[in-house]
Amino acid sequence: MGKENSQQGSGAETSPTFVAVFGFQVPIDTYYLHRGHTWAKIEENGLVTIGLDDFAQKVFGPADAVELPEPGGVYFQSHVCLALVRQGRRAKVLAPVDGLVEEINLQVQASPRLINDDPYGAGWLCRFRPINLKYNLSNLQRGPETAAWFEAEGHRLLQLVESQAGMTLPDGGTIVADVYGHFPELNWRRLVQEFLLQDLAQLWKKRG
Repeated sequence: MGKENSQQGSGAETSPTFVAVFGFQVPIDTYYLHRGHTWAKIEENGLVTIGLDDFAQKVFGPADAVELPEPGGVYFQSHVCLALVRQGRRAKVLAPVDGLVEEINLQVQASPRLINDDPYGAGWLCRFRPINLKYNLSNLQRGPETAAWFEAEGHRLLQLVESQAGMTLPDGGTIVADVYGHFPELNWRRLVQEFLLQDLAQLWKKRG
């Protein structure tokens, strides 16, 4: 599947570089990506801003509510730190790094639609004071390989849509926003397990 180079600003002093994969905006610099479709961005003051990537917001669509962590709490990489709520269903989201919660985005809490409108900018979710950043970053993706990963994730999503909803996307097409809303026959729990890596969180619990 082809990719298009593009530039978008996210409110940062330097504009990050994005490529388009299946219609998803994929950052190839500035942001570090977790396999559970969260991102981490290191700020000048040393804090790490955390958000949900464009893949996740397009798959799960607009949330009715966002459950953000309490400031002062400590969370660890690949542990559940927040959740999206839609029509009574919860999608638990994993932290991309270890850290203490310094700040949450109250605007997103009041208007979850910001996640969909600007997932890499105004839709950020919380800020951590990192604890083990160098090690955490070694477990995340950054750079051109993130585009290949998004492409693989896109193919997995298309296969799921085809098997569960009987729909096939034409070659060269893009994945629509709000996949779950367009294909309600998709199993919410399976989407969470497949793409937000809920099984990984359960594995961490067993180890803990």
